[in-house]
Amino acid sequence: MMGDIFACIEPELIGFIQYHERMDSTYSMAVLVRLGRHVMSANDTGSFLSMTYGSALVHVKRNYDKLMHAHLKSIQEVRIIKKSKCGILPFVANFEYFAKTAEQIFKETELNGILNS
Repeated sequence: MMGDIFACIEPELIGFIQYHERMDSTYSMAVLVRLGRHVMSANDTGSFLSMTYGSALVHVKRNYDKLMHAHLKSIQEVRIIKKSKCGILPFVANFEYFAKTAEQIFKETELNGILNS
């Protein structure tokens, strides 16, 4: 019944999440932690809100996986310029920002194992 009344909530929530992921790709990590906490601590897993958060969590986890794949791909596809004798590889600066952000978001959560996978 709640699904019929509030059918637009799930697409709106996913649209909201997608908007912020386009602004900052690390947003998916923060949402993953927040929604993960809610879904894992839900008492009534069959409730409308838990089901909505659960499907949004699946979407966020997919986007998180895409983010990790993009970081890995940028590292694998780096091309070193032969003329330059020294310097920092382009992905190192990006990875430093990503690593600090991820540690901040995942600290003191049960999801910190995601960082290692």
